[in-house]
Amino acid sequence: MSKITSIKNYLTKPSKCYIPKCKAKCCINAPLPEGFLPSHADKVQRKIYSAFNMGQNDIRDTYNSIIYSTRPITFIGYDIEGKALYGITKETMEKYQLKSMQDIQEFINYFDDNKFYNYCPFIDVYARCSVYESRPPICKEFGTLPGDLNVCPEKASLLEIFKSKTSELFDFRVTFNRLKNFFSRKTPKAE
Repeated sequence: MSKITSIKNYLTKPSKCYIPKCKAKCCINAPLPEGFLPSHADKVQRKIYSAFNMGQNDIRDTYNSIIYSTRPITFIGYDIEGKALYGITKETMEKYQLKSMQDIQEFINYFDDNKFYNYCPFIDVYARCSVYESRPPICKEFGTLPGDLNVCPEKASLLEIFKSKTSELFDFRVTFNRLKNFFSRKTPKAE
């Protein structure tokens, strides 16, 4: 392999977590430890419609895990034919006036078709974690264990990170706003 090819591979290989590129796909249906949300309730970023206690998520866990639903439908699992099973609270059915199985199916299809994912309640609209410093073990372990389910699909290459950083320099609106903010600062008056 030539040096040019090896440099090209090095720059284009997905290798780093880069928050501006992240779509937080690993934070969908996140099983959080049972007492985690109550102890961090002040950092919740999304409305919680319901919760599903799934028991132990991993054989090493000493606690039950709960999946909080941040969309009006709760994913429960799969039936024997592989079809997704959902739960809908009584309050949601009354609020959205769901009266028949056809209404319920259309409601579920709307959320699935429009890709309204069930993000972790701590993920904000910019796909950033509000409890990153004290995140639970499952979040810290993601990306460290073998297997396809544990691979982040959003890792960025060094070239993508470089392009993202340099594009800000050439975005004249951003530069203009930064300059405007800098010059509009009020200087404190001497007494």
